[in-house]
This record gives sequence, C-alpha cells and structure tokens, in this order.
Amino acid sequence: MKGLYMSSLFALIVLVLGLNAWMFFELSKLRGELRLQGRELSRISGELKSIKTSVSERKANPGEFRVSVDDDPVKGDIYAPVTIVEFSDYECPFCRRFHEQTLPLIEKEYISKGKVRYVFRDFPLSFHKRAFPAALAANCAGEQGRYWDFNDFLFKNPDKLDDVESIKEYALGLGMDIEKLERCIRERKYEPEINKDIEDGRRYGIRGTPSFFIGRTDNGNEITAIYVRGSQPFQVFKTHIDRFLSESKNEGNNPE
Repeated sequence: MKGLYMSSLFALIVLVLGLNAWMFFELSKLRGELRLQGRELSRISGELKSIKTSVSERKANPGEFRVSVDDDPVKGDIYAPVTIVEFSDYECPFCRRFHEQTLPLIEKEYISKGKVRYVFRDFPLSFHKRAFPAALAANCAGEQGRYWDFNDFLFKNPDKLDDVESIKEYALGLGMDIEKLERCIRERKYEPEINKDIEDGRRYGIRGTPSFFIGRTDNGNEITAIYVRGSQPFQVFKTHIDRFLSESKNEGNNPE
C-alpha cells in the first residue's frame, strides 16, 4: 500500500513538474511572439507616420516636395541651378535601365555643362536581398574616392552584386586598399546612412524605384521639387529640367 502511495505521489510530482515546464515554455513562446508583434506594430506605426507626413506636405503644397540632398554622392557642379535627386536600388532592373539609357544623355546635355547636379540616394527595396549589401560596398568605395566607379560597376553587373571575389578583383584593378574596403563592408559602416535615405524616401511617399525629385537648387541642403516616378525617357527629364532652367535664367542665375 505504501509503495502504491509513493508511486502515485511520484507520478503526481512528475505531472506537476511537466505541467509547469510546459506552461513556462508556452509563456516564453508567447512573450517572444508579443515582442515580435510589438516590433512589427512599431514598424507599421513608423511607416504610417511617414505616410501621414507625406500626405500633409502634399496637401500644403500640391505637386511640390521639400527634398533633402543629405550628404550623398553628387555628380556635376554643386552650384548648378537645377538638382535631380534619385532614390535607387542596385538590384532594380528599371533603375539599371535609367543608368544605362537615360542618365548618359542627362550627363552629356546638362551635368557636364554645369546646368544640373545629380544626387544619388540609396533606397534598397526589402525584397531585393542583394541591394543593401551592394549599397554598403558602393558607400565604402566612396571613402577611397571610387564611389561612382562602383556605382557604374554594380549597375552594369547585376549578377555580381554579392560576388565578393568579383568586387575585390574590380577594386584591385582600381588600385584600392582591399583590406580597408573589406573592413568597412564587414562593419556595415554606412548602414545608418543608407537607413537615413530609406527613411527620408518613405517620408516623401516613395514606394518603388527609381524615384526622382527635380527642382531648382536652393541655398542650403534642400530643394523644392516635383516628383517623377519610374524610369522615364530622356524627353520627360528634359522637359522638367528646361522649365527649371528657364525660371532660373529669368532670375539671372543660369550658366551660359
């Protein structure tokens, strides 16, 4: 009888301990899920706030945006009367088409003549897994004065965005310090800068790439601009640029 009692007591203890362990596991899992949901809600709240800000700005100034050039890479005269700010993604085929077909025409007609400054800001889309690492590599190359070389290389070689050996080989050909480049990429040194570009882009209402803002160059770090969505043909950019150049010329600020 005593043996049966002890066996029953032992079984009960095991059952209670097992139940406690199961409850602890379930509570831990629930806490983890709640933390994940909290982060997701925080992210959604941030995006909604950005959208709300963007909508408010559009209502106040329909068709116009105040856009920061930040401290991002620039092509052309920084004092050129017209500025184009592009938000782009190295894995985006439409961005690549713009860089292969349209940008060279803008460079020839306007940038090389001191009429337009062109600013490149990163906007790697979340479903393009190789775009963010490519942006990191380009920004790190900029430390050695090779940003635009890498920018061109990455757009011309979409199959090599995450090919470390090809990137190293290209950097070696440019005479770059490979150890410094690798350390910069490994430490994700420019991640905050890229995230700032993404945050600003969302605040301006950007949801896809490429996205462009074209406007007159103001004093300071911002431009009042119009929004051009997608890889438009050269003529679309020419129409907007010429209009802003004409406005600037009327005020005596346009270079001959």
